[in-house]
Amino acid sequence: MRLRVPSFAKINWMLEVLGARPDGYHEVRTVLQTIDLTDVLDVERTEGEIEVLCAHPDVPGGEANLVFRAAHLLRRAKGVKAGARIRIEKRIPVAAGLGGGSSNAAVALLTLARLWEVALEVGEQLELGCALGSDVPFFLLGGTALGIGRGDEVYPLPEVRADLLVLANPGFPISTAWAYRQLTKRGIVGNISVCSRVWYRAVREGEPPPLSEIVVGNAFEGIVRERHPELARGLDRMRELGAVVVGLSGSGPTIFGVFESEDPAIRAEVAFATLGWWRARTQTVSRRQYWERLSAALSDEASRP
Repeated sequence: MRLRVPSFAKINWMLEVLGARPDGYHEVRTVLQTIDLTDVLDVERTEGEIEVLCAHPDVPGGEANLVFRAAHLLRRAKGVKAGARIRIEKRIPVAAGLGGGSSNAAVALLTLARLWEVALEVGEQLELGCALGSDVPFFLLGGTALGIGRGDEVYPLPEVRADLLVLANPGFPISTAWAYRQLTKRGIVGNISVCSRVWYRAVREGEPPPLSEIVVGNAFEGIVRERHPELARGLDRMRELGAVVVGLSGSGPTIFGVFESEDPAIRAEVAFATLGWWRARTQTVSRRQYWERLSAALSDEASRP
């Protein structure tokens, strides 16, 4: 039995780091959003061991791979004897602030539960997700969501819709651990309090903020601007090209711009192509769309995302 399942990327509309926690992690407050950029997991049930394959040179194997760890965690938790061969087709840039590895792990849990024919209640999904990493529980929810604690405690928010979203990535990774260390040394500045008020009002009114009123804030932006001037220029260029919302996703280096019409979005794609950056035009994926596509793939052998 074999399934092919999409694994969606995310961006952060805002990301606030509140300080260090007793467990060594950082307390965060973030608004996450699934987008229509996907890896694909091709998962086959076997009677052997767990095998994870990926052609991308920067995707680790063995226990360093979150998919491998997710499979072993589920197998232990449920006493499963079967194995699996999991092929990851990478379309989401690696170490890019887009949550690709966490998304892969979440989708692997759901897919393997289906193939191994084990019940996995929502509470169990979240418990396993939290054990794997801070972003994994979000990909068991999807859409627009608030993340608090380590980012692993997630709550649905009024859905943001952006049909013209341009991503751009200069092609180098940024270590999340490095970025957090810099924050610890320097403290946190920015417009996060303004962002928080916007989202508080959205929750209170039950409606997402208009795109023109979303104030994107990211505690890491000042650090990456200083360390990587090309990213600073990219963020500024995205705004110059007409984006109504411009932001850094995660700790970077992927930046994004939301456009209100197609022509400036096309110009942005061309401009970043000229710079030699990876780029993609995409859109937000609502919670309903997210689960419709996942459910369709999980319910059908030899499915196609």
